[in-house]
Amino acid sequence: MDTLDRNRQAFEGQAKGFSSQGDTYADEAGLVWMLAELPLSADAAALDVATGTGEFARALAPHVSNVIGLDATDAMLERGKQFIRQSGIENIAFQKGIVEKLPFDEQAFDIVASRYAFHHFEDPEPVLSEMARVCRTAGHVIVVDIVVPEESMAEEYNYYERLCDPSHTRCLGFAELQSLFRRSGLEVISARRRELEESVLEWMDFSLTQEKHREEILHALNQELEGRTRTGLAPYTRDSVLYFRQRDAAIVGRKI
Repeated sequence: MDTLDRNRQAFEGQAKGFSSQGDTYADEAGLVWMLAELPLSADAAALDVATGTGEFARALAPHVSNVIGLDATDAMLERGKQFIRQSGIENIAFQKGIVEKLPFDEQAFDIVASRYAFHHFEDPEPVLSEMARVCRTAGHVIVVDIVVPEESMAEEYNYYERLCDPSHTRCLGFAELQSLFRRSGLEVISARRRELEESVLEWMDFSLTQEKHREEILHALNQELEGRTRTGLAPYTRDSVLYFRQRDAAIVGRKI
């Protein structure tokens, strides 16, 4: 099974876990943080790459002329259409397509976005190059994604992310993601990080983690709490609940 098939299989199952209320990594404060450094204008045409159910597209919609949300998974697109019907938003259209070969002309959009998708791509570089290709000169590209919290623990961190969700390929490092922008002809104008607190059980429940993998993850995290092996997830407990720290980044680039 190739990466695209794994992603489709994973998100066909996970689609029902997404909601229009912003409780899947899309709370209002988080979306405000993501958009804070992105130049927005009422006449801008925007593209949301790997849109899923259109959470980021819905956040962009009030600030731009129109948004196209592109995704490869039918179940996610159908759920996204349901959400915009419920919300009454009229300037979003959904389209099926693959990220490595965007079905749009060069310089078609003022803003090209992707949110929490890069860690699912086999190779993010051609995807970002495609995003830059369809972005107009002096337009902007934004990528929001989880990044490796500690570069020295990247291998371990990605191992447990893949164990939780087999559609995960690899988190990039913060500096690595910025380098990718520059190689794609994008001048980095903003690069920010923040730390998120995640419940381990909720993380696995949402990802539909297999039971044997849940057991391995929990065993490794408990070992780390006892000062033994390190996972890169930096687990801790509060009020008897097991958490880990996840770091995400928002990078905005201007097309040169």
